[in-house]
Amino acid sequence: MPPSIFNFLLPLTLLGHAHLMGIADVSFQRIEQTTGFDILNSSLRITKFNRTSAVLNGTIDILVDLDNDFTFQIKSAYSRLGNNQFNEYPYKIAEQAMCWALNDTFSEHQELFEGTTNFPQVGRDGLCPFPAGHYWFKHFIFKPETMPQMIPEGYWRLTFLIVEKGGRTASLLIYMRISKESYW
Repeated sequence: MPPSIFNFLLPLTLLGHAHLMGIADVSFQRIEQTTGFDILNSSLRITKFNRTSAVLNGTIDILVDLDNDFTFQIKSAYSRLGNNQFNEYPYKIAEQAMCWALNDTFSEHQELFEGTTNFPQVGRDGLCPFPAGHYWFKHFIFKPETMPQMIPEGYWRLTFLIVEKGGRTASLLIYMRISKESYW
């Protein structure tokens, strides 16, 4: 998986509100968990910090160890007019075995989470499974410098999927608006 795709998706999902190299504005609308309450339970919220910055706060309770019996992927969908008529978009993280996602994709970008979450760090020997536990985010803001400038404006939906081989699925949906003009 090319790093540039991950650099596009992770900032969009974890930023609350950011200026993208002076050309765009990302404003998060909401985060919701729709399925998989027996795999994880999320109380993540986008909240204002210092009246201008939106940050990610809240907790995720992972109820089972996430090993290679699970896969991970992120899909994106785009609504140009913001009317909730979404079309799937090619920006995505393809389905990967959980251990591969942890030891490759996540490990390359784990420094983004330092000091703002209690996620375990992936060491030289790797990390698998991702242990069950209570994880928190506190005032998490992602630096937008890694985002490409060619992102179309409109309303976006990102779907995070964790799928077990037995068929259970956990999904988190993140909705945001991208504009070429800054409102701040």
